[in-house]
Amino acid sequence: MHWRGLAYATTFFITLYAYAGTIDPAAAQAQQGYQIAAGDRIGVTVIGQPDLSGEATVDQGGNLRLPIVGDIRAVNLSPSELEKSIATSLEQGYVRNPVVSVKIAEYRPIYVLGMVRAPGSYPYREGLSVLGAIARAGGIGATEIQQTSILSELLLAEERVRLLEINRASLLTKRARLISQQNSVDKIDFPDITGSVIDAARMAQIRDSEQRAFDSERKAEQQEREALQKQLPRLDAEIASLKQQATLETQQRELNHQLVTDYENLLKTGLGRKPTYIETKREEARIDGNIERLRSDALRADLAITEVQFKITELHNTYQRRVMSELRETDRALLDLTVSLPSAQRARAARAQQVGMLSAEQAQQPTISVITAKGSTVVKLDGAVDAMLQPGDVVQVGSLFAPTPPMPLDELGITHEKKAQAPSQTKTGETAASQGAAAVSTVN
Repeated sequence: MHWRGLAYATTFFITLYAYAGTIDPAAAQAQQGYQIAAGDRIGVTVIGQPDLSGEATVDQGGNLRLPIVGDIRAVNLSPSELEKSIATSLEQGYVRNPVVSVKIAEYRPIYVLGMVRAPGSYPYREGLSVLGAIARAGGIGATEIQQTSILSELLLAEERVRLLEINRASLLTKRARLISQQNSVDKIDFPDITGSVIDAARMAQIRDSEQRAFDSERKAEQQEREALQKQLPRLDAEIASLKQQATLETQQRELNHQLVTDYENLLKTGLGRKPTYIETKREEARIDGNIERLRSDALRADLAITEVQFKITELHNTYQRRVMSELRETDRALLDLTVSLPSAQRARAARAQQVGMLSAEQAQQPTISVITAKGSTVVKLDGAVDAMLQPGDVVQVGSLFAPTPPMPLDELGITHEKKAQAPSQTKTGETAASQGAAAVSTVN
């Protein structure tokens, strides 16, 4: 029994000596003043109890899970305080007089975000400075993915501005054509779109298209009007013919009436025949019927002339209503462009500025901030490059890009009559563009 106790004591002191020899005294002193936080990996050694020794990570609840004992509260404790806590737990029926040693096997990582070439989390090491963390993240600058993304966004912004400019030129040209149709003039007064990104060939194509539409609609309206107007001479001739026939029938009636009078006198003297008299009266009635029919046909022809004239007027009004409807839609679309076009041009300017700054040397150091935990609060500090970091700190390298200055409406090609309607809507476009530029500059 004596020899067994001596052997155990010898083993205990040898193990303790070997464990102490592996710890750097300076590192051990630094660890003892450190408060454990979630994410730290803790090494626990229970002398003589290898089954109770090992490493574990403090969970987000602030607990350290150990074999047999279970969860031990570790957050905000120093390693020496955690040693006492574990020893107290082990004494509760598990180990008699436990000797516990705690060390920080691995600190929780630091994070380097913003305009660095390899943003992400990195292991913490004693004496790590802000400059060392940025160096680990590949240094200040944009990643190849960011550069490709910004260039791609610039091309998309260029395409969007070009499409909006083409749409604007098309709408202005269409509006000029509609106004010419509304005023029933023979020529379109095309607007002078100077300073546009549209090439001369495309502008000529837009104008030719509107000119063809103008000529086609004028020709269609003219053909329909001429087709209706051709009915008027025919109806006038028909009315004249009917009136002439009515005049002849009236003369025939007068002659027949004289004949009837003669037959009545002969009947009174007994020289006339009654059947002949009756036939003469029948002829008189037929002539009266023809006269009334001719008058009715003339009246119908006159009504047809009125109807044709109404159709000619309605034809013109129909074309005018359609022109007015298209003109309202065109003006509404142009008003929408007072918001979308300035926003797209500002976004393009921001992307172009980003691409230019990516390809040139940086004239000044970007803003660097360190976000660190002070107890239960989070503090953001302006970080000097030689400042020492603590586990869990976040190094934020600010944007390399300056804010895009506002662009006046005159440079956007917006007409003066629409400026009064544009300011509130343009402010919304500026906000969206600046938010988009900020999102690109803080990717990853």
